[in-house]
Amino acid sequence: MRPQALKQISSARQQRGLALISVLLVVAILVALSTQLLSNHNLVVSQHQNSFEQNQALQYAYGAEELARQLLFDDFSISGPGVDHLQEPWAQPVLPFKLDKGGYLEAQVRDLNGCFNINSLAGMAGEDNLKRLKRLLQNLDLDPGLADLIKDWVDADQGVTGFGAEDNAYLGLSPPYRAANQNMRHISELLLLQNIQFEDISAVTPHLCVLPTSNNKINVNTANPSLLYSLDSGISIDSAQGLADSERGFVDVSTFIDANPEFEIVRPVLAVTSEYFEMHAKVQVGESTMSIASLFFRNEETGELTLIQRDFAKVFQSKIEIEVDR
Repeated sequence: MRPQALKQISSARQQRGLALISVLLVVAILVALSTQLLSNHNLVVSQHQNSFEQNQALQYAYGAEELARQLLFDDFSISGPGVDHLQEPWAQPVLPFKLDKGGYLEAQVRDLNGCFNINSLAGMAGEDNLKRLKRLLQNLDLDPGLADLIKDWVDADQGVTGFGAEDNAYLGLSPPYRAANQNMRHISELLLLQNIQFEDISAVTPHLCVLPTSNNKINVNTANPSLLYSLDSGISIDSAQGLADSERGFVDVSTFIDANPEFEIVRPVLAVTSEYFEMHAKVQVGESTMSIASLFFRNEETGELTLIQRDFAKVFQSKIEIEVDR
């Protein structure tokens, strides 16, 4: 075969090889682009799915709010405005139930007139309430000096109370800040107190609440034993515990005092009705979970409920106990 013919054959083979490589490169690029587009598409679909599920969970949470609002209004309008106790429908936890699109919802309502209001330390009875908070802390085996820190945080002056702290202590921290010297807005402000321990906060917060008032009363039908015990030194822990373990439904404070005369000294701070309630719910839809805590004020004259605050960061703790046969 002639050399010229051999060169032509070799050139043709090279061209076919280059063409094949080009085709393979194009295919590889197309496969890579398709894979990237598919990956992006799946990511977008997943994001939209998560967004859709989160929005659904939010709507169910709002639905739980409306359920709580209706229960509390029905309690006022049907059962009557004269008394609130833990045997009423609003106080019963909503059992976890399945939702139409998968997932579940669980809700519960807490009477906030049955806990110690931190902002009461800044009210007219601030000194008396400071003593009660210290008594409550002692009963929980916590340092009563924590009460001084809380009082200095919410009162309006710069005077240091006992083991408390004001601006001079907080301005020396890094970063520096000042004491609020006003009502607390959220229980998480406790984390800002000087030398506070997280374990102490975890132990005391179930007994505390933050209300937008400093003059609330304690509902003797719903208060827990630690709070009842803290009201005065003449009240024994056994008496407070026995009262809390009973099915309380006192129709007025006088009837309660007649049955429990050791509470006579604190009659002015007692009540059998409540104005502030917290609805706490947990919703799960698909892979999305949401918790919401909503603070309501119920007008004692009309029964109208006003939503004051929503908290999407509070951890939900179920009150439902499930017995398992073994």
